[in-house]
Amino acid sequence: MNACRTALELALAQAPFYRSWRSLDPGPDAPVARRFAALPVTTKRDLRSHMPHGFTHRPSELKAALAAGAVELVSTSGTTDDRSSVLWHQPWWDASEHAAAGLHAGLAEVLARAPHEVVLTNPLCGATVCHVGDLPMAERTLGRLLFLNQQPDPNRWTAAECDRMIDEINRFQPELLEADPAYLAILARYAAAQDRAVHAPRFITLTYEFPARAQLRQIRRAFPGVPLVSSYGSTETGHVLTACECGSFHQNTDSCRIDFQPLRSVHGQPHTGRILVTAINHPWLSLVRFEPGDLVRLADAGTNGVSSNGGASSASPSWRRRAPPSSSGADGAVGNMHAPCPCGRREGLTVAAIAGRTRDLTFTTAGAAVTVDQLDAATGEIENLLAYQLEQTGRDDYTFRFVSEAGAEACVQDAALAFLTQLYGPDARITTRRESVISPEQSGKFRLARTTFAWEQSELFDA
Repeated sequence: MNACRTALELALAQAPFYRSWRSLDPGPDAPVARRFAALPVTTKRDLRSHMPHGFTHRPSELKAALAAGAVELVSTSGTTDDRSSVLWHQPWWDASEHAAAGLHAGLAEVLARAPHEVVLTNPLCGATVCHVGDLPMAERTLGRLLFLNQQPDPNRWTAAECDRMIDEINRFQPELLEADPAYLAILARYAAAQDRAVHAPRFITLTYEFPARAQLRQIRRAFPGVPLVSSYGSTETGHVLTACECGSFHQNTDSCRIDFQPLRSVHGQPHTGRILVTAINHPWLSLVRFEPGDLVRLADAGTNGVSSNGGASSASPSWRRRAPPSSSGADGAVGNMHAPCPCGRREGLTVAAIAGRTRDLTFTTAGAAVTVDQLDAATGEIENLLAYQLEQTGRDDYTFRFVSEAGAEACVQDAALAFLTQLYGPDARITTRRESVISPEQSGKFRLARTTFAWEQSELFDA
């Protein structure tokens, strides 16, 4: 709690952007939760307009620190909005990552040994060693880390590129495989089709974006028995939530505070809402009630705190350089308002699932919000479905683009129509289109859902 209070008071007293918020603060004698609840939301638009000098509590020292390399100004991937910049301090990120790893007992034990780790994600993710091109394995290896991918769109991987990545995994023998689930699913699908054996790491950590159930099915086929662990965070906020060995996501209270704002009751999802993250213990960055742009679903008494998606329903941090590359509960979190997790962890917020990006909400014909997690639960168990994207073009109009296994197009189409009609309403007009591939966004991330019309995000949530 003291760390949250310190972060708030530093921001209000010294960070230029938050000067206008001072009059809204009930004051140091008020409970911390009440002080945070009285404040507005920090958005990516604010970051683009006022970073870096507006968001540091050491503005007079910043120029010298940037020149000396003690802190950097880096770009985010732009998943939920246009790219923005943020002050990056490597030691703080490393500490955040270390603390987050401790939220999963088995993963913490492996990481303590500084194991070999392979990273498979978009090569434009921002880390120093991520490159598009044709670099030899030695130039993509930094200490214990090997970066596999050199192609921004995994749909364009050739057989030779897939074989090269599988061969490198088998040579490097990693204990950890950190991956964007969409990228790993495509490589796993190739390995299964070609009957290629792939070295089995101790853990696969899924990061960067929401892992669809179809992707998880493909990954498990190529890596049978390997535990999948998800984490959630961002370049701006560090490691925020990590799935434990029981599958629930737990807050990293060492480096952040979380405020939870539920969807309005008209949407019928009382345990689902957005999170607002405050960075704590950061020596340079002041970030209060920042909206990363993602939704979570809290555990309720019926789930006993365990994620319905096997601990792998996560969006997650934009990958940054780790050394050597590149209502309030504990510590001001919302707290465990529902069933405790069987793992025994009680500090901070417990989340049953990451429900997807806010901007990827779609709506029933009656106007109720549909999260990516709900959409994926409705379609993700279609056995021969490989990839999809749903686009809502009007109140009653939806287009479902999908990739299926050969010869299964009709079965997938019929099942999708049935599930989507049940989800969006009997009067929904749903068009299905079979595709050869579903392409990623310019950021390299994949969107499972989108609308083509504008709607106001702030109106969705209770204050």
